[in-house]
Amino acid sequence: MESLLLSYARDLDDAYQGYEFSIWSKEQLLSYFNEALCLIAAQRPELFTEVKVVKIDPCNSYLDLCDCVKVVDVLGQSDKHGNHIRPIPKRSAKATTWTGKRNKKTVTSEIAEFEVIDTSGIVRVYPDNLDPNKDLYVAIRCVVEPKHYELGDEPPSERCAFMAIARHWVLYNAKMVDGEFSQALFQSAREHREMFLGLIGLTKKADDDFEKSVKSSKNPRTA
Repeated sequence: MESLLLSYARDLDDAYQGYEFSIWSKEQLLSYFNEALCLIAAQRPELFTEVKVVKIDPCNSYLDLCDCVKVVDVLGQSDKHGNHIRPIPKRSAKATTWTGKRNKKTVTSEIAEFEVIDTSGIVRVYPDNLDPNKDLYVAIRCVVEPKHYELGDEPPSERCAFMAIARHWVLYNAKMVDGEFSQALFQSAREHREMFLGLIGLTKKADDDFEKSVKSSKNPRTA
Protein backbone atom coordinates (compact mmCIF):
# COMPACT_ATOMS: atom_id res chain seq x y z
CA MET A 1 0.00 0.00 0.00
CA GLU A 2 3.06 2.24 0.34
CA SER A 3 3.03 3.37 -3.30
CA LEU A 4 -0.69 4.13 -3.27
CA LEU A 5 -0.54 6.11 -0.03
CA LEU A 6 2.50 8.00 -1.29
CA SER A 7 0.53 9.03 -4.38
CA TYR A 8 -2.14 10.45 -2.08
CA ALA A 9 0.56 12.30 -0.13
CA ARG A 10 1.88 13.83 -3.36
CA ASP A 11 -1.61 15.05 -4.24
CA LEU A 12 -1.71 16.66 -0.79
CA ASP A 13 1.78 18.24 -1.13
CA ASP A 14 2.88 16.09 1.78
CA ALA A 15 5.60 14.04 0.08
CA TYR A 16 8.75 16.16 0.40
CA GLN A 17 11.68 13.73 0.15
CA GLY A 18 12.68 12.55 3.60
CA TYR A 19 9.59 14.10 5.20
CA GLU A 20 6.77 12.14 3.57
CA PHE A 21 3.52 11.90 5.52
CA SER A 22 4.46 14.77 7.83
CA ILE A 23 0.92 16.18 7.91
CA TRP A 24 -1.22 13.14 7.16
CA SER A 25 0.08 9.79 8.40
CA LYS A 26 -0.02 6.59 6.38
CA GLU A 27 -2.47 5.14 8.88
CA GLN A 28 -4.79 8.12 8.51
CA LEU A 29 -4.80 7.98 4.71
CA LEU A 30 -5.31 4.22 4.76
CA SER A 31 -8.31 4.58 7.06
CA TYR A 32 -9.85 7.04 4.57
CA PHE A 33 -9.19 4.57 1.74
CA ASN A 34 -10.88 1.67 3.56
CA GLU A 35 -13.79 3.95 4.41
CA ALA A 36 -14.09 4.90 0.73
CA LEU A 37 -14.34 1.26 -0.34
CA CYS A 38 -17.18 0.62 2.09
CA LEU A 39 -19.08 3.69 0.87
CA ILE A 40 -18.55 2.79 -2.79
CA ALA A 41 -19.62 -0.81 -2.20
CA ALA A 42 -22.85 0.40 -0.59
CA GLN A 43 -23.74 2.32 -3.77
CA ARG A 44 -22.03 0.24 -6.46
CA PRO A 45 -21.71 -3.34 -5.16
CA GLU A 46 -21.17 -4.66 -8.69
CA LEU A 47 -17.73 -3.00 -8.69
CA PHE A 48 -16.62 -5.57 -6.12
CA THR A 49 -17.11 -8.93 -7.81
CA GLU A 50 -15.11 -12.14 -7.85
CA VAL A 51 -15.38 -15.43 -9.68
CA LYS A 52 -15.94 -18.26 -7.20
CA VAL A 53 -15.59 -21.96 -7.93
CA VAL A 54 -18.19 -23.87 -5.92
CA LYS A 55 -18.08 -27.62 -5.43
CA ILE A 56 -21.45 -29.36 -5.77
CA ASP A 57 -22.66 -31.33 -2.77
CA PRO A 58 -24.32 -34.43 -4.31
CA CYS A 59 -26.70 -34.61 -1.34
CA ASN A 60 -27.73 -30.96 -1.64
CA SER A 61 -28.50 -29.25 -4.95
CA TYR A 62 -28.26 -25.77 -3.36
CA LEU A 63 -24.87 -24.09 -3.77
CA ASP A 64 -22.86 -23.01 -0.73
CA LEU A 65 -22.47 -19.27 -1.36
CA CYS A 66 -21.42 -18.09 2.10
CA ASP A 67 -18.68 -15.82 0.67
CA CYS A 68 -21.07 -14.04 -1.68
CA VAL A 69 -23.16 -11.01 -0.85
CA LYS A 70 -25.10 -11.36 -4.10
CA VAL A 71 -24.89 -13.67 -7.11
CA VAL A 72 -24.37 -11.75 -10.34
CA ASP A 73 -24.21 -14.66 -12.77
CA VAL A 74 -23.67 -18.40 -13.06
CA LEU A 75 -20.84 -18.71 -15.57
CA GLY A 76 -21.09 -22.44 -16.16
CA GLN A 77 -19.83 -25.85 -15.14
CA SER A 78 -16.08 -25.87 -14.56
CA ASP A 79 -13.25 -27.89 -13.12
CA LYS A 80 -11.84 -27.18 -9.66
CA HIS A 81 -9.50 -24.55 -11.13
CA GLY A 82 -12.37 -22.61 -12.71
CA ASN A 83 -11.65 -23.72 -16.26
CA HIS A 84 -14.87 -23.67 -18.28
CA ILE A 85 -16.43 -27.02 -19.25
CA ARG A 86 -19.91 -26.08 -20.45
CA PRO A 87 -22.48 -23.29 -20.05
CA ILE A 88 -25.49 -23.85 -17.79
CA PRO A 89 -28.80 -22.39 -19.00
CA LYS A 90 -31.17 -20.75 -16.56
CA ARG A 91 -34.14 -22.94 -15.62
CA SER A 92 -37.44 -21.75 -17.04
CA ALA A 93 -40.35 -21.04 -14.70
CA LYS A 94 -42.45 -23.88 -16.11
CA ALA A 95 -39.61 -26.32 -15.53
CA THR A 96 -40.01 -25.99 -11.78
CA THR A 97 -43.38 -27.78 -11.91
CA TRP A 98 -43.22 -31.50 -11.26
CA THR A 99 -44.48 -33.44 -14.27
CA GLY A 100 -45.08 -36.75 -12.50
CA LYS A 101 -42.15 -38.50 -14.18
CA ARG A 102 -40.00 -40.77 -12.07
CA ASN A 103 -36.41 -39.77 -11.34
CA LYS A 104 -33.93 -41.50 -13.56
CA LYS A 105 -32.05 -44.35 -11.91
CA THR A 106 -28.92 -43.48 -13.84
CA VAL A 107 -26.62 -40.66 -12.75
CA THR A 108 -25.02 -37.88 -14.76
CA SER A 109 -21.99 -35.66 -14.43
CA GLU A 110 -23.52 -32.90 -16.55
CA ILE A 111 -25.14 -29.98 -14.73
CA ALA A 112 -28.06 -29.10 -16.98
CA GLU A 113 -29.76 -26.03 -15.44
CA PHE A 114 -29.67 -23.54 -12.59
CA GLU A 115 -32.17 -21.25 -10.94
CA VAL A 116 -31.98 -18.39 -8.46
CA ILE A 117 -34.63 -18.85 -5.78
CA ASP A 118 -36.79 -15.70 -5.68
CA THR A 119 -34.73 -12.66 -4.64
CA SER A 120 -32.81 -14.45 -1.91
CA GLY A 121 -29.79 -15.13 -4.11
CA ILE A 122 -29.91 -18.85 -3.31
CA VAL A 123 -28.82 -20.88 -6.33
CA ARG A 124 -30.00 -24.39 -7.09
CA VAL A 125 -28.65 -26.67 -9.81
CA TYR A 126 -30.29 -29.51 -11.73
CA PRO A 127 -30.76 -32.40 -12.31
CA ASP A 128 -31.17 -34.15 -8.97
CA ASN A 129 -29.37 -37.29 -10.12
CA LEU A 130 -25.85 -35.88 -10.28
CA ASP A 131 -23.11 -38.44 -9.89
CA PRO A 132 -22.11 -38.54 -6.18
CA ASN A 133 -18.82 -40.24 -7.04
CA LYS A 134 -17.50 -37.37 -9.16
CA ASP A 135 -16.31 -33.94 -8.09
CA LEU A 136 -18.50 -31.41 -9.91
CA TYR A 137 -17.98 -27.65 -9.85
CA VAL A 138 -19.78 -24.48 -10.89
CA ALA A 139 -18.13 -21.12 -11.57
CA ILE A 140 -20.15 -18.11 -10.46
CA ARG A 141 -19.58 -14.39 -10.38
CA CYS A 142 -20.71 -12.77 -7.17
CA VAL A 143 -20.52 -9.54 -5.20
CA VAL A 144 -18.17 -9.71 -2.22
CA GLU A 145 -17.47 -7.41 0.70
CA PRO A 146 -14.58 -5.04 -0.06
CA LYS A 147 -11.30 -6.08 1.50
CA HIS A 148 -10.06 -4.16 4.55
CA TYR A 149 -6.48 -3.23 3.64
CA GLU A 150 -3.50 -3.13 5.99
CA LEU A 151 -0.26 -1.21 5.46
CA GLY A 152 1.64 -4.33 4.40
CA ASP A 153 -0.92 -5.42 1.77
CA GLU A 154 -0.55 -5.14 -1.98
CA PRO A 155 -2.82 -2.35 -3.26
CA PRO A 156 -5.66 -3.04 -5.70
CA SER A 157 -4.91 -2.60 -9.38
CA GLU A 158 -5.24 0.98 -10.58
CA ARG A 159 -7.42 -0.42 -13.37
CA CYS A 160 -10.15 -1.18 -10.86
CA ALA A 161 -13.10 1.11 -11.49
CA PHE A 162 -13.35 2.11 -7.84
CA MET A 163 -9.77 3.39 -7.50
CA ALA A 164 -10.36 6.81 -9.07
CA ILE A 165 -13.50 7.23 -6.97
CA ALA A 166 -11.70 6.27 -3.75
CA ARG A 167 -8.92 8.81 -4.38
CA HIS A 168 -11.36 11.70 -4.21
CA TRP A 169 -12.79 10.46 -0.90
CA VAL A 170 -9.30 10.23 0.60
CA LEU A 171 -8.38 13.75 -0.55
CA TYR A 172 -11.71 15.13 0.60
CA ASN A 173 -11.30 13.79 4.13
CA ALA A 174 -7.65 14.80 4.39
CA LYS A 175 -8.30 18.38 3.32
CA MET A 176 -11.34 18.70 5.56
CA VAL A 177 -9.06 18.14 8.58
CA ASP A 178 -7.58 21.62 8.09
CA GLY A 179 -10.45 22.99 6.05
CA GLU A 180 -11.78 25.04 8.95
CA PHE A 181 -8.50 26.98 9.01
CA SER A 182 -8.17 27.49 5.27
CA GLN A 183 -10.89 28.57 2.88
CA ALA A 184 -8.84 27.26 -0.06
CA LEU A 185 -8.55 23.78 1.49
CA PHE A 186 -12.24 23.82 2.41
CA GLN A 187 -13.22 24.65 -1.17
CA SER A 188 -10.84 22.04 -2.59
CA ALA A 189 -12.24 19.44 -0.18
CA ARG A 190 -15.77 20.19 -1.37
CA GLU A 191 -14.68 19.77 -4.98
CA HIS A 192 -13.23 16.35 -4.21
CA ARG A 193 -16.47 15.37 -2.47
CA GLU A 194 -18.48 16.42 -5.53
CA MET A 195 -16.12 14.45 -7.77
CA PHE A 196 -16.51 11.40 -5.52
CA LEU A 197 -20.30 11.54 -5.79
CA GLY A 198 -20.18 12.42 -9.48
CA LEU A 199 -17.94 9.51 -10.42
CA ILE A 200 -20.19 7.05 -8.62
CA GLY A 201 -23.12 8.33 -10.65
CA LEU A 202 -21.09 8.46 -13.86
CA THR A 203 -19.93 4.84 -13.68
CA LYS A 204 -23.45 3.71 -12.82
CA LYS A 205 -24.93 5.55 -15.81
CA ALA A 206 -22.26 4.09 -18.12
CA ASP A 207 -23.03 0.58 -16.90
CA ASP A 208 -26.79 1.14 -17.19
CA ASP A 209 -26.41 2.48 -20.75
CA PHE A 210 -24.23 -0.50 -21.73
CA GLU A 211 -26.70 -2.99 -20.26
CA LYS A 212 -29.57 -1.25 -22.07
CA SER A 213 -27.70 -1.34 -25.39
CA VAL A 214 -26.99 -5.07 -24.99
CA LYS A 215 -30.64 -5.80 -24.28
CA SER A 216 -31.71 -3.71 -27.26
CA SER A 217 -29.35 -5.53 -29.60
CA LYS A 218 -30.78 -8.86 -28.45
CA ASN A 219 -34.35 -7.67 -28.83
CA PRO A 220 -34.76 -4.81 -31.36
CA ARG A 221 -38.36 -4.29 -30.28
CA THR A 222 -37.18 -2.81 -26.96
CA ALA A 223 -35.04 -0.16 -28.66
